[in-house]
Amino acid sequence: MGKSQLKQLKERLKTSGFTGQTNVKKKQQKRHPVSTRADKDQLLQSIREEFNPFDIKTTRQKHGDILGRKVQGAVGKPGLSKQIGEENRRRTLKKELERKNKVGAVIDRRFGETDPTMTPEEKMLERFTRERQTRSSRSSTLFNLEDDDMYDADTLTHFGQSLSLEHDDFDSGNQVSADDDNSDLKRRAPVPDYTGDESDIEEPERKKSKNEVMKEIIAKSKMYKHERQKAKEEDLEAIESLDGELHDLQSLLFQTSASVQPGSVPEDTERDTEYDAHVREMVFDRRAKPSDRTKTEEEIAEENARRLMELEEQRLRRMKGEVSEEEDDGRKTRLVPEADDLSDDFDYDDAAEFGFGKGLDESDSDNEMAGEKLEGTEMEDPDEENVNSANEAISSDDEQPSSNAQSSVVSLTKSKNKLSDSGPQVDAGLAFAYNCPSSYKELQSIFGEHSLENQVVIVERILTLHHPSLNKDNKGKLMKFGPILLEYVVNLGDEPLQLHNESFNKLIQKIHDLAKAYPEPMAMAFREQLANVRDRLQAAIVRDRDQPTDYPLSSDMLLFALIGVIFSTSDHFHLVVTPAMLLMGQHLTQFPVKTVGELAAGSLLARLFSKYQTLSRRYIPEAVNHINWLILSCIKQSAIPEGFPLRSTVTKLAIEGDNSSISLRNLQLSDIMCDTPLTSLSTPAEIQLALSIVKSDLDSLKLFSSLWKGKDAYKEIFTPSLELLEILEREIRKSPNRAAVFGPIVHAVKETANSLRNLIKMQTVNRKPLALQQHKPIPIQTYTPKFEVNYSVDKKSYDPNMRRQEISKLKAQVKKERKGALRELRKDNAFVAREKLAEKKKKDKEYHDMLARLERTVASQG
Repeated sequence: MGKSQLKQLKERLKTSGFTGQTNVKKKQQKRHPVSTRADKDQLLQSIREEFNPFDIKTTRQKHGDILGRKVQGAVGKPGLSKQIGEENRRRTLKKELERKNKVGAVIDRRFGETDPTMTPEEKMLERFTRERQTRSSRSSTLFNLEDDDMYDADTLTHFGQSLSLEHDDFDSGNQVSADDDNSDLKRRAPVPDYTGDESDIEEPERKKSKNEVMKEIIAKSKMYKHERQKAKEEDLEAIESLDGELHDLQSLLFQTSASVQPGSVPEDTERDTEYDAHVREMVFDRRAKPSDRTKTEEEIAEENARRLMELEEQRLRRMKGEVSEEEDDGRKTRLVPEADDLSDDFDYDDAAEFGFGKGLDESDSDNEMAGEKLEGTEMEDPDEENVNSANEAISSDDEQPSSNAQSSVVSLTKSKNKLSDSGPQVDAGLAFAYNCPSSYKELQSIFGEHSLENQVVIVERILTLHHPSLNKDNKGKLMKFGPILLEYVVNLGDEPLQLHNESFNKLIQKIHDLAKAYPEPMAMAFREQLANVRDRLQAAIVRDRDQPTDYPLSSDMLLFALIGVIFSTSDHFHLVVTPAMLLMGQHLTQFPVKTVGELAAGSLLARLFSKYQTLSRRYIPEAVNHINWLILSCIKQSAIPEGFPLRSTVTKLAIEGDNSSISLRNLQLSDIMCDTPLTSLSTPAEIQLALSIVKSDLDSLKLFSSLWKGKDAYKEIFTPSLELLEILEREIRKSPNRAAVFGPIVHAVKETANSLRNLIKMQTVNRKPLALQQHKPIPIQTYTPKFEVNYSVDKKSYDPNMRRQEISKLKAQVKKERKGALRELRKDNAFVAREKLAEKKKKDKEYHDMLARLERTVASQG
């Protein structure tokens, strides 16, 4: 069993001679050669290190001793290093903390005070020597007349000339000229001029008092001000003299060709004459006046609302017979009442008298009414492209001109939210102020029996009177009014006579404005309308074969068109457009087509899909499949090759006879109401509609082809369509009867087939089969170490480039220094935190001791 550490320590001290008997013999003393005090301290330190292993830290080497290499820092004394660092910080950092935020400290700047190597005698001797040198230099140069180097200001002068004997009096170089710098003369004291008379002796200049200095400053300020005024007067005189000569200049400017001297031939006589005429006209032009400040939207809305309220009050007074004198005089000048006239004097247009002659219904291009701008709506005007795109969105033929002026479904106005001047006049009895309706029935009661033109005026006046800037409650009212107006407009879509009215387009513009101003409630309103359409569509899909249905309606197609105009259809996901597209795709794929109207609805949806994807160009397979199905319905069953994929519900178009003389037309929303079955087309109008639908689908197919011609799958998308067109083209070419049946669309079939054939051929040529990437072979990375002939353990780098080697050495040194600096900063922060904590504890202890002392004092007194 080993001995304890205490026994080992005692034996080690005994063998070292620190313990045991002190009167040993000389022979025994020779065994312990430790005699001096330094040797004893060193031996004691080695014993401490031996028996206290925690003071020594040894870094374990990974590979042990390699060729006797000495690694720096392998053995360290962290306790001692920490103690030394703590002492250094107490000597430096703690002093800085104590002096922090303190002023008025006395700093000893005496010579040698901070030098610990100098003795006090050396410090005193050096200070005495420097003091004597300073005194001797001052006393020796103060009255030395020949010394001009250090005390040039004390040199004696006479009339600005030095009295030094260094230069001759007649030396030309000693003369002071007027051009020389007289900065030295200003510093020298003036010498009195002795002319023989004592009264002429000049006194030396004395220092001016503050009062004299201020008076001199005031005098100089007045002098400068007088000079500025004088300069200004001279400028005014020059300007007046130039103004007096202006008439001579004008006479030269207005000189005509008649004043040209005879014998001289002027150039460009006609041009000069015209120029002179314009100059004379400019003389009589009215000088421009500053225009009024541009009013803000809130100010314009407030003026419009106030104007409408005033007009409504005047209208109500006229209805009650309370007509003012001014109004009465104005009417008497225009109307001459007759004997039987009782109320005929009120047949004039009231709105025209008060600035609303064409009113909110007929405004010019700038929407000016009686010299003032009265805007019907305060929302932003819709973009012209967005507004006019509703016509193109559901128009079946963009290239073929239509003989019918009302061929478009929703022909919006060309102007940008401006009302037409050619519209009908507004009724004189129409009110100027209306309450904002909060329900559909209330809106119907307000519209009553008014015409659509008057309904537009009513909507504009409601929007004007309930502008959001006029009252904080108006915003909520308009947010409710938007969905109500949308429902009313969608219901109007079921009335074919109203669709082609220009006032109907203006109502659509108001919905566009409300959707921009309040997108969230309007989006929810559109979603509710789409939910109604979805329910009716699902009911129509599962209905019996001969059961009638209320889907599709013209209002459904109008709703889809409005969504494409009002909202952005290029978004990846949209709250309104995405559900609308899903509904449209469900209609094209699942809805069973039995009548011509249902076929027209599918063609209109296909055209809407092409308008939706104008920017995003996303692939819509439902639209292409619907067009392929329609082309397939025109082909006879016997002409279809075996194995061609067919839709389960394919109804053939029963078109017979010679239709070459039939002219095609664009599709309208009212066409979807045609309930003629596809198997019984007999009248020319029904055949014309069916052929127009086929032509519209062929045009939509060309639009899709132009949209998706840059896609890699173009060949796979349109190859089935091209095969069907080629079958139909071959059938028409071989059978004269079929050519007569499809006479109006024969050219369209050939043109579409040729376009698809050329584009597919181009795509096939450009396409290349997939292949592995062609690149330079990459060698396999090897991990064989590089062999160095003159390898050395202590050598860090074998880079032959010395510059790069020096840079890497500097980088390593900077990295090492940075790590050391960060380590020292962390230690400094820890030391500062410890000192602050100790200081806080000390102050808290003193505070608590003081409170305890006070408590004891109070207790003893009680």
